[in-house]
Amino acid sequence: MLQAASVSRASWKTALERTVAPLTGGAQSLKVNGWRPAGREQQRPRRTAAVLVAILDGEMPQLVLTKRAQHLNQHAGQVAFPGGSVDESDQSGVRTALREAEEEIGLDPSRAEVLGFLDRIDTVSDFRVLPVVALIPAGTVFVPDHNEVESVFTLPLERALDLAAWAPTRIHRRGATRTIHSMRWDGHVIWGVTAGILRNLAERYRLLGQSADAAQSS
Repeated sequence: MLQAASVSRASWKTALERTVAPLTGGAQSLKVNGWRPAGREQQRPRRTAAVLVAILDGEMPQLVLTKRAQHLNQHAGQVAFPGGSVDESDQSGVRTALREAEEEIGLDPSRAEVLGFLDRIDTVSDFRVLPVVALIPAGTVFVPDHNEVESVFTLPLERALDLAAWAPTRIHRRGATRTIHSMRWDGHVIWGVTAGILRNLAERYRLLGQSADAAQSS
């Protein structure tokens, strides 16, 4: 398993590549997680979105997160990945994620090495979100668009992959009860869809480790 201080860059990158779903498989075959509004559980969300799960390359890999601007009508001040709705002009979810990251945090799409996907996730705001995982160079300078983003910060990948670091909470909303998870980091609270995406990454990584352990013991 990942111990960033002691594992080489090549080793954790290889593990990450094996953790995500490959681009060649496409997005439609991916599992769908998340929470649909009460009464709409059997309906497909009306809107589609994609987010960029960007990871700063290096021996101490870091996930790139944003704090949304306070004046926004939806999810104001919440922690999120760069991303947004799929436009008709977008050729794929990958294109959407890269375009939105360029608009929101000034990331040059040509500097992103796209590795694959995580499972899709449905939201109570009626979106189906595709997480696109990519490596970007260490030392990348971000230029947030303050119309959408208040700030950009990073979370150690090692921390996000630690399932014990996620605190469970039972909530009641819109006629349903479920468990959500959250994490506090550097003055931020990571929860909701963002937490769901990160926990999916952590669960996939855990299963990869279990498979490796089983192979070694057989």
